[in-house]
Amino acid sequence: MKLKFQKSRIEIFFCLFLLCSSFSLIAQTKIKGKVLSSADNMPLPGASVIEKGTTNGTQTDFDGAFILEVTNEASIIVVSYVGFKSKDVVYSSDEITVMLEDDTALAEVVVIGYGTQKKSDIVNAVATVDIEEATLSPTSDVNEMLRGRIAGLQVNVGGGTLRPGGTSDIIFRGQGSIEGNVSAIYVVDGIVREGGIEDIDSDDIKSVEFLKDASAQAIYGSRGANGVVLITTKRGATGKVSVSYHGFLTTKTIERNFDVYSGQELAQLRREAWRSTRNDDSYADDVIDEVFTPTEYDNIINNRFVDWEDELMRNGLVNSQAISVSGGTEMTKVFGSINYFKEDGLIPTSSYTRKTLRLNVDQKISDKFSVNFDLNLLNDDTSRAAAVNVITNSPFGTAYNEDGSITQFPSGEEGSAVNPLWNLREQDHNEKGNDYVINVTPIWQITKDLQYQLKANLTRRTSERGQYQSSLSSAGDDVRGIARIDNQLRESYLVENILTYDKAINNDHNLNLTLVQSTQENAFSRTFTEGQGFANEDLGYNGISSAIGNVTVERDGDKFRYLGYLARARYSFANKYTFEGIIRADGASLNGEGNKWSYNPAGSFAWKIHNESFLEDVNAIQELKFRASYGSLVNDLGRAYTSLFTADFQPYIYDEETGSGFSPSTILPNPDLKFERITTLNLGLDFSIFNRVLAGNINWYDARTTDLLLKRGVPPVTGYTSTYFNAGEMQNTGLELGLTANIFNTEDFKWSVSTNWSNNRNELLELYNDGNGDAITEDNSFNYYVGQPVGVIYQYAFDGIWQEGEDYANSPQANPESANPQETLAPGDIRIKDVNGVDEEGNIISGPDGKITQEDRVFTDPNPDWFGSISTSIAYKGFDLFVDFYVVEGATKINPFLNQYNNGGTLRGDINGIKVDYYTPENPSTSFPRPNKDAADQYLNALAVKDASYVRLRTVSLGYTLAEKFTSKLKFEQIRFYVTATNVFTKTDYLGYSPEVNIRDTYSSADTGYPDAKSFTFGVRVKF
Repeated sequence: MKLKFQKSRIEIFFCLFLLCSSFSLIAQTKIKGKVLSSADNMPLPGASVIEKGTTNGTQTDFDGAFILEVTNEASIIVVSYVGFKSKDVVYSSDEITVMLEDDTALAEVVVIGYGTQKKSDIVNAVATVDIEEATLSPTSDVNEMLRGRIAGLQVNVGGGTLRPGGTSDIIFRGQGSIEGNVSAIYVVDGIVREGGIEDIDSDDIKSVEFLKDASAQAIYGSRGANGVVLITTKRGATGKVSVSYHGFLTTKTIERNFDVYSGQELAQLRREAWRSTRNDDSYADDVIDEVFTPTEYDNIINNRFVDWEDELMRNGLVNSQAISVSGGTEMTKVFGSINYFKEDGLIPTSSYTRKTLRLNVDQKISDKFSVNFDLNLLNDDTSRAAAVNVITNSPFGTAYNEDGSITQFPSGEEGSAVNPLWNLREQDHNEKGNDYVINVTPIWQITKDLQYQLKANLTRRTSERGQYQSSLSSAGDDVRGIARIDNQLRESYLVENILTYDKAINNDHNLNLTLVQSTQENAFSRTFTEGQGFANEDLGYNGISSAIGNVTVERDGDKFRYLGYLARARYSFANKYTFEGIIRADGASLNGEGNKWSYNPAGSFAWKIHNESFLEDVNAIQELKFRASYGSLVNDLGRAYTSLFTADFQPYIYDEETGSGFSPSTILPNPDLKFERITTLNLGLDFSIFNRVLAGNINWYDARTTDLLLKRGVPPVTGYTSTYFNAGEMQNTGLELGLTANIFNTEDFKWSVSTNWSNNRNELLELYNDGNGDAITEDNSFNYYVGQPVGVIYQYAFDGIWQEGEDYANSPQANPESANPQETLAPGDIRIKDVNGVDEEGNIISGPDGKITQEDRVFTDPNPDWFGSISTSIAYKGFDLFVDFYVVEGATKINPFLNQYNNGGTLRGDINGIKVDYYTPENPSTSFPRPNKDAADQYLNALAVKDASYVRLRTVSLGYTLAEKFTSKLKFEQIRFYVTATNVFTKTDYLGYSPEVNIRDTYSSADTGYPDAKSFTFGVRVKF
């Protein structure tokens, strides 16, 4: 019986075991899959895969694969990996692929002004520059290396930009003012900088951000109305001391797309110019009719010619060396750098040397208190070449005497044009500068969520420019030498109190409040001294005190004061909706009583559409964010004392003695002058799709400037010439697009393509009324025209060259009723379009009327239709290649080399110039008129309006980074070599050294005369 019972118990146990086993087999479900990085599709070995709510889990293998048995088909697994955002995955019977997003991409911190913000949380139009790509351009001008990196950003180069040590301006989204400020401001490490950023070395820059819309700019109030450039320099980090070195050598060569006339070609041009003045259309005798002087003729028949470009141009050389040290502990972090930059220019005697030192210290005093200390020192030395002209100098003659010395008169004729090499030797023009910038920022972490900062800054810039033109130079020969010394001092003081409250109330609510009180003073003073007549010239401008001729001393100075109060509130809900509001009150000493204060409000909204439930299962979209902002900021004139009566020193003679007196300045003061206001609406969309393979943003904006700062002439009887006032309205609208495609992103091979595209439309909507209340739509004196952009070109329309057989005698140009009838019109003259007519009441009517009058002038927008860049970056193992194109389409300029006598543009044959296909009876050109020695063609200005569009291969850079297995043996973290070609070629129809700037403009007082160049660089980066 007992055995029978025991047997039954065993049978029951066995059956229960089989039953439980069967249940277990039914409940256990296998999930197979792979875990990959969404950024590059690379496997993530060692990723954690855990059944949610249990300790049941596994890890991925080397290929990112895993197999996990879960309890049932409703189970959810949690996949996580260090540095990546965790992800919940629902069971699938098929093999699943889990894409984890790099958490650093989602949490990248961007500087926004008075704080930072996650890039994914940005609510305004803020753009970031890829510093590694930007620093591939070897330049001392940080602005130039930023060209084309950001949609909507233009670099405005002036006549002196291209010389060694030259600087440029940044223009955001078109020109928002006519007479007021148009340049962006710079904020370096949280400090608003007055003037440029020449003291910043590109190797010291950690990041550059751009605040482009009014809501982002409102944080800086009236100072930021034209855009804000935020520059953050490198700082120390906890850990071992790291030393970095970057050195490069660059050679520069001239780039041009034109030829000047050779000696024989210029001689023939002069013959043609004389020929066109003779009734029988015959050539004059070279000697008898004095087409050439005897010396010139002797040079021509003996082929004694000089190529001034060869004589005056050389290859430029840049030498840059930078060493930085970084390191620190939990209490003290230090970054220090020393930088040396030397450029020898394309023109002899032109050079620039810059030496900078930077020290950034972050000192933690306690858990509550810390202080940041920044020191930046600059010493620079600039040698400016004399006004060198390689285009219009006559090629007749030689540059040197037989003994090798420089000849004063190349043609060999006393009193003719002086050898430019002679003037280079007989002139000195140097400038030395010393800058120092000190920032001190104590920080008190009052509570976990509340912080107070005090920012204090002192910036001091001194410069001394000395110039000496000897008694042998062209300028100083009649006064026995000229010496000039220009001393300038710029000082800026800034103090800001910043209170920040940042609180995450729970998972759905985040609140950030910022309060700022800011005060700044900018002072400028200048002493200019000129002396003439020197018995001893050995000391140059240092001997100015020994001048025995006229001595002139000028003293100038001004001072601006700013006071501002700011409140900013930002609220986020459910990681989907963000609202931001800003109000800033600014006081400035620029305007008269009653107009010194302004209020700058702005608001913005962002919607993270990708976080909405209706997109949570759309795996193709990683980010889709809509932004809208609206703000109203003021802009000032940037000129002191225009609301006050001022007087200038004016000596006078009374009773045969010179007295000291003053006379009113030429600007009539306006006590009612106030700020102009720029109101901007910005709509934007940020997106990232296909596992972040394609990312980008689109922005559209409409900016209206009201109460424009304008200039108007006043009757001379008042003793003044002009005054500033407020009137009118202007509009800037534009579209911006930025795209990046990460086509391949594997461990060994990476390929990305980036592009940005921008356009801007500028239009003057309104001017002012006359005394009767009627609208004034144009002001020819200052080039203001309603319906047209700022700086519009208003000129007759070039229509080719009159040819033999055409009815030029009965053309509108020859009509006696024309404004300037051409009764002697002939083949080879410029033909002008008859565009408009005038009715009996004086109104302009569209269509030809048979005569050429002022109404036939047409408007041409000088601004480009669009501009942008496209670049590609390829990396294969240790090699990397970067190629960058920059495009400007639809720009127009007036080319002074085609219409001005002093620039050789009038085809009179007196001086050299840019070689063009001019008209002769044997060569009936349709592009350029017939030369004439007596006068230039009447409508030559119309011909000079030329397309300045261009495509430039700006950068080609190839680098190689040694593999870690080699560098580790040498105890280095990184060793990288690279070669870079810059401005490789420029495709343009614009005749000149650069389609961006006319290097020599007769009517410009700018620092002109320097050409653009292509450059080749070899560099080394080492870190250990």
